[in-house]
Amino acid sequence: MEQLLGVTDGTLPNTVFCLLSPDGKTKLTRPTRGPSIFRTPENMAVQMKRLASRYKPAVPNSFVAPVPLVDRVDLAMNVAASDNRPLVVFYHPSSADLKMLVESSRPIVWDAELAGQFMYAATSSKEDLKAMVNASGDAGVYIVEPDEYGVSGKIVRHVEWDEVADSLNRELLRALVKFEPFQKNHQQHIRDGYVFGIEWETIVPESDPMSVQAKRRFKSRFNGMD
Repeated sequence: MEQLLGVTDGTLPNTVFCLLSPDGKTKLTRPTRGPSIFRTPENMAVQMKRLASRYKPAVPNSFVAPVPLVDRVDLAMNVAASDNRPLVVFYHPSSADLKMLVESSRPIVWDAELAGQFMYAATSSKEDLKAMVNASGDAGVYIVEPDEYGVSGKIVRHVEWDEVADSLNRELLRALVKFEPFQKNHQQHIRDGYVFGIEWETIVPESDPMSVQAKRRFKSRFNGMD
């Protein structure tokens, strides 16, 4: 990322944006901090389609992509809250049956009305369900609305594992219609997080010195240390 953006070692900003060709090396856009070079989301979509048209797909039209699972349920809850999206959790105590459950859901997940609207996670550990309020522990698919910080979530739908083929598409659409995203103010969100004792720690240490310093200054002022 440092080489891509052309910054000094150890000074990588907290955001980097660049479109690359399928070889993962050739730059198709100028590396920047974000996609502002496209000016509007509509223009970005047009330009991305234009760039994609240069390359022939390596998979047949019948190919259905895997379910885009986040690595852990607790992390998926946090990502869903950050993106203001509902969360779908696949659960079965049998790893083999869980795999079948997720695989059978691939066409539903990539339905045109649902693609990109949810975050997904899967687990065979009942312990992973503890962040979901009143989780029954029954096998199947849990549709969850995360709280503002993604610490816990409210179950709004549960589809039994043997009813997924018949009911999951319908239940996801219903949950999506009723979902109301949080209206967040950035500074207030951070301030309230300190009040609640909630603070995000990245797995990869943050290397943007300006971001690190700004965070320290804000937290210091909030805690009355200045």
